[in-house]
Parts: sequence; structure tokens; C-alpha cells
Amino acid sequence: MGGIETAGSKRRAAAGFPGANAVGGLLLCGGRSARMGSDKALLPLGDRRLIELPLAVLAEVAGATRLAVGREPRYSELGLEQVLDDAAWSGAGPVAGLLAGLEAATTEWVCVLACDMPRASAALLRELLARATAEDLDACLLRTEQGVEPLFAVYRRSCAPAIRRALERGRYKMTGFHEGTIDGRPLRIGELAVGAEGAAAAANLNTLDELAGERRRRGVAERAS
Repeated sequence: MGGIETAGSKRRAAAGFPGANAVGGLLLCGGRSARMGSDKALLPLGDRRLIELPLAVLAEVAGATRLAVGREPRYSELGLEQVLDDAAWSGAGPVAGLLAGLEAATTEWVCVLACDMPRASAALLRELLARATAEDLDACLLRTEQGVEPLFAVYRRSCAPAIRRALERGRYKMTGFHEGTIDGRPLRIGELAVGAEGAAAAANLNTLDELAGERRRRGVAERAS
């Protein structure tokens, strides 16, 4: 029996989005939060914890989301599947989490966000997916005035072997695999350039001052609404 086709699914299909069963989510939350002084993902922001904000965005776009939690399990209270970094890539940073997530993926596409992006936008993730599918890309990254944002991006799971090969060569940057290949052809990496509003959606929080600033900004917005 076929699934129910909602108005939303019809709009997504018309816009060139992959089907619901073809998109998963991956939240990168394996960092040490060294500059924050405690696990940033669990810090309160409004009536929720920081990790819950990008998770809610991924839920709008992806069928199911996994947590890339680093070397050890955590956040089990969220009830989401966790993927662990391969022990071989100790110190590799978020690219190890990306590899773990893509290798565990059961969907063609994976939408990726970092856990400290409180203003992430589902609309921008949909635009990235639309661009990637329309241009038959392997990955599509947000680009702001500060550069590309590989932690706000969509990736085909078929990128995983290229990422593994890059790690084996000691390339630990999130973009270190972009010059790799899939089945003998160069990867097709695209970008979606955005202005100030899009850049704000990709903003991440690394320090207590930045967290305090975001709390103030949200307080002002709530009073003005």
C-alpha cells in the first residue's frame, strides 16, 4: 500500500526534492566544548537545550536523524540512534563523525548540521537538497561571506569512501575529501551562496559570551513579538 501524499510532499516533489525515504539527518555533536567549559549541547537556550534546536530543524526535512557523538555514547535520553567515530581517527574532529554518519546511513541523502547552530533553517536545507538533486551533485554546502559551511550541508552517502581515503592520508579538514573521486570520477561539490540572513542561520556558539548574546537576542525578539 502506498503512503499518503500530503500537500507538503507534493510541494517537495514539485521543487525537485528527493522522496522522504531518501533523506536522513545527521547531527554532529561529538566535540569537547573546550571553549564553553561544559557540554554546550546540554546548555539551556530559552525553554529548550541547545542540541534540541537543530534537531527540530532536521526533523522538518529528514525522515530520521542520527547523532554523531564522537568516541563514546552520550545523549541516550534523546532516544536517537548514535554513531561512533572509528578509533583509527582519534583527533580527526567532525569529519570522523561525518564519515560514521554516512557509513551508517540507509538513505541516499544526509542533511548535516552541528549541534551548536540554534538558528539553523529548514528552508535552507531544502534549498541545498534542491540544488544538489537538480545539478546531480555529491554534496552541496552553504556559502557565506566567511566561506563554505561544511557543517551546514547535504551529502550523498556515496561520499563515504572518498572521506575514508582522505582520512587515511591524514586530511582531517571537513573539505579535505573534496578533491577525491567516486567510481573513478571527481566528486561534484556545489555551493549555495547566501547573504546575511543565511549566514545567521549557520552561526554557531562556541563561548559563554556567544551563548549569552544569543540569549539576549532571543529575549529581545520575544519582547518585540
